[in-house]
Amino acid sequence: MKKLLAICAVFFGLVPAALAADAVDTAPAYVPYDWSGFYLGVNGGYSRADTETSENSITTTGVLVGVGPGTFPPGTVFTGPDRSGEMDGAFGGIQAGYNLQNGAWVYGVEADYQYASIHGSESFLGTPDEGPSYETSAELRHFGTLRGRLGYAFDTFLVYGTAGLAVGRLETDTNITGGLPDAPTGPTYSASANETLVGYAIGGGVEAAIGRSNWTVKGEYLYADFGGEDFNLSFPDSDGSTAFGHTEVDAHLLRIGLNYRF
Repeated sequence: MKKLLAICAVFFGLVPAALAADAVDTAPAYVPYDWSGFYLGVNGGYSRADTETSENSITTTGVLVGVGPGTFPPGTVFTGPDRSGEMDGAFGGIQAGYNLQNGAWVYGVEADYQYASIHGSESFLGTPDEGPSYETSAELRHFGTLRGRLGYAFDTFLVYGTAGLAVGRLETDTNITGGLPDAPTGPTYSASANETLVGYAIGGGVEAAIGRSNWTVKGEYLYADFGGEDFNLSFPDSDGSTAFGHTEVDAHLLRIGLNYRF
């Protein structure tokens, strides 16, 4: 009887241990989140931008500077001072990219296109000798970037830096009203020009998976220096007068986005 009781005790002692060991063996292994692969998404944000215009000049026979045509020899050039301005507004668009993960490091490339309404305007008078009233406006209507990304993953949370190419389309409008100094009472002449600007973008952001799914959300900051371009404006019905300026644009971009990884 004592031997039987001893055998039962050993048996019933081993059964729970075996069951526990089996439970440990069959528990699913922890799998880190994988950021690798293609993704596609949408984004939206806000921007504040600065403009710098230099080499400003007007070539005219006089009508654009507040004095009747014929007062100056044809082709007279009036130079203006350098000017700076500000633009701001919202933008939204799409992005697509590819990630490759090695350990906790994530390498990738991303391209995006944005439709924007980042604009600004100002009014000012010409010099006392020239006298016209100027109203100018500029708008960054479209832009996009192509950037490399380098990040470090904390499982479903990614911190990254990014840098690459930035391209934007800047539209400008200028209205000039002639007249005596401080008294723009003459006719108004208008002109517009559009140019493509090419520069660079640099910044960083954070991205997180939603419930370990293929959906991720991100927040990002970019500084984009779009470089500069020459703008040549022609004023219809103004005796063939033209204006010239070199404009440079840089922008601070804040945006949030939603991605789906395939």
